Amino acid sequence: MTIKNTMALATAIVGSAPQIANACATCGLSEGDAAFHAYKASVLFMLVSPYASFAAIGGITYFVYKRSQRKNENSTTK
Repeated sequence: MTIKNTMALATAIVGSAPQIANACATCGLSEGDAAFHAYKASVLFMLVSPYASFAAIGGITYFVYKRSQRKNENSTTK
């Protein structure tokens, strides 16, 4: 049996029985299950966290920049 045939057989076995593969954390859970809800919430949290961090850093940088511009304008007009 060649490697190609072996891989095709393994793919067919795993594809026909997802419980054997256990690849998806929510495949065996129902929609109302607490673990299903927790998994979805944790994935969303992990997806949003980097964007929130970059937005906070960008907002702080913009605030500091604008504040320094106001200070420079006030010092040159006096």
